[in-house]
Amino acid sequence: MSSEEATSLMDLPSPILFEILSRLPPTTLLYVKSVSKSFLNLTLDSEFLKLSRSTSPASIIINQFSFYETCSTDTLKLLKFEDEDTDHSYCHDPKLDLDLQHYFAIDPFWMVGSVHGFVCFNYFPDYVETIYILNPRTREYIILPEAGGIREWPNDVMYSFGFDPVRFEYKVVRIYQEEIYDDNTSYYKSKCQVYTIGKGYWRNAGHVMFSFMPYWVNLYAKIHWLVYDAKGNESICSFDLENELFESFPTAPKHNKKRYWYSRSLGVFGRCLCVCDNYADTHFEVWVMKEYGITSSWVKEIVINISPECNNWLGNEMIYMLKVLEDGEVLFMWRDDFLFLHHPVKKTLKKLDVCTGNILATSHVSSSFSLKNFEGEVVNVF
Repeated sequence: MSSEEATSLMDLPSPILFEILSRLPPTTLLYVKSVSKSFLNLTLDSEFLKLSRSTSPASIIINQFSFYETCSTDTLKLLKFEDEDTDHSYCHDPKLDLDLQHYFAIDPFWMVGSVHGFVCFNYFPDYVETIYILNPRTREYIILPEAGGIREWPNDVMYSFGFDPVRFEYKVVRIYQEEIYDDNTSYYKSKCQVYTIGKGYWRNAGHVMFSFMPYWVNLYAKIHWLVYDAKGNESICSFDLENELFESFPTAPKHNKKRYWYSRSLGVFGRCLCVCDNYADTHFEVWVMKEYGITSSWVKEIVINISPECNNWLGNEMIYMLKVLEDGEVLFMWRDDFLFLHHPVKKTLKKLDVCTGNILATSHVSSSFSLKNFEGEVVNVF
């Protein structure tokens, strides 16, 4: 597309132009932005971004797996919620399930995250890690080259997956945590490596002196984690996907200053960061940061009292927030076992029997974006 052609397109009414742009693959959008400053501003317009995220119905993608050889499974399931339904019934079509074991001779896959229909998986047998980027709709996948730093105890590795809306780049972020011993004490030096899809290589992006928790969230083109310093103090650490810089700020209030990472997780409530805290024996609570990065804006938004009948499946374990539905009802995941719904106003609590075994789950928007648009990647089809 020439700059003259781009200029002529700008004469179209905005709704029509938004519709055209929302159907273009990311690499084409990046080129369009490069030839026209007007398109650069337009593609960053909140209305366009909203449309580009909603061309396919939002759903939850579930990675069902099992640790036991006798019932080994590795399946992808799509779960769609009907927001128009006050009971929020969900739809699961078994015909759309993907049996990953049937196509890949590896077990198990660990889902890292989903962005614009691309799903990132990690596979790490015998300390050798392999990262897959897969589009379940187009049945395409790529395998990333091996990164430096071996996952071997006490060192650990965390992965996350995000999108830079300025450069229209998809990035896999690898945090290599190296335990350092000094004067009978230990702490972690966490090195960051970034792989941009289409570039073909990993590169270093600095380090921070934190221990990272495995669950992370995407918000405002930044990846966020709960982290701990050498003294066990908890904070929130973010990684900006555009400038690739770290930042940290205080976390939500805690019942005490002890490090109890096994019962707190980070989430997104609407367009705000939140912390799910399941430390207390009597209740589970969700703290929401109403103003991004402002410590004083933390508010206790949700409290679920743990009754005797649900104590055996709700108390003292990690709970993750997955999705806030249109009427405010919230979808959670308890550990890696099951999903449940809670309505903060109606005070209802409903366990969902979606699948057996262990699960990982995240929001997912199906798309037909092809991995073949990224030059330099070897694209396979399954």
